[in-house]
Amino acid sequence: MQRINQLQVIIFFVMFHFSTFAGFMISPLTKSSSYQGWLVMILAMAGGLIVTYISYSLAKLRPGEFLAHYGKKLVGKWPHYAIMVLYCFFFLHLSSIIVRQISDFLVQTFLPTTPLWVVAGMFSFLVAIAVRSGFEVIFRCASGFFIVIISSAALVPFMVGKELNYNRAIAFITHLDAGSLWNPVITFIPWFGEMFLILFIFPFLAEPEKTYRSVMWSMLISLIFIEIDFILCLLMFGADVTGHFSYPMLEMVRFIRIGDFLENLDPLLVTIWISSVFIKVSLLLYMVLLITSQLLGLKDSRPLSFSFSAIMLVMAIHNTPNSTMLEHFIMKTWPVFAMLVECSPLIYWAVQLFKKSRMTRQQD
Repeated sequence: MQRINQLQVIIFFVMFHFSTFAGFMISPLTKSSSYQGWLVMILAMAGGLIVTYISYSLAKLRPGEFLAHYGKKLVGKWPHYAIMVLYCFFFLHLSSIIVRQISDFLVQTFLPTTPLWVVAGMFSFLVAIAVRSGFEVIFRCASGFFIVIISSAALVPFMVGKELNYNRAIAFITHLDAGSLWNPVITFIPWFGEMFLILFIFPFLAEPEKTYRSVMWSMLISLIFIEIDFILCLLMFGADVTGHFSYPMLEMVRFIRIGDFLENLDPLLVTIWISSVFIKVSLLLYMVLLITSQLLGLKDSRPLSFSFSAIMLVMAIHNTPNSTMLEHFIMKTWPVFAMLVECSPLIYWAVQLFKKSRMTRQQD
């Protein structure tokens, strides 16, 4: 089994977080928290690190084993199977939500006469091919995209600097309100808590004892880019206008002008989003295949790739009737379910520690 080094882990999870936020979460964040969104994201990241630490603590107790294999020894066969099915549903549902988001974006913005199922179907087919290629290929693909995507994101502030209204900057301090801060923080903690999936890939990682440090670095780097994009959008449009835009980053990029010869940079932004979202969805779907194949005792998960990709496609199309209801679901319903799932490894961890302490007492 080939190992993924810690640098690849950092690179991958920077893209993992940055991908969906830059494209789809700036507007919901602005609606829920206005100018204090920058502080919301810092606190949400801290909460996400706590959630992730639960999974990391469980994983490091048995670093060379997969949870799907040893979990039944801790909580019993059938409760373990039920929890594993819940994890599969969680990853499949999350991947379908992201596919729907990127499909809605492409249809609404660039392909208005193209049926949604065609765009979602093509994207799902590409994801199935990536998943079929294996875990290592997904991480190496992320490493290949990383330089282009992050370099492009880093150049945006310099390109839009003269379009910004810097008088709005004081609002990031004067609009802080502790009373309205915690609801959006709780909403966004599960977004960072998605990193709990390291529990399922821990045996694939080289130097696993350094994984949590890599997670912290990846969250910090992605948070820097997230904060920059959020602040730029609010300096350019203000909180009210940013909250009403479906894709504020797209609107901001349309203000970029490089001389008189380069004015339309929309394709660059679309390339960044599609590439990074593709990486994230591929890993989420791979989690479903990995857990399922381990539960069924299959030596090869590749035959399942197109089947689960088709299920993901159907869920993406039928999750919600429109993007407005999808955003409402993501902000109101999904965080509760996601938080419960992401904290559920605490059950295995507590049982493992209890059994370990009991064995120690018996030996004494």
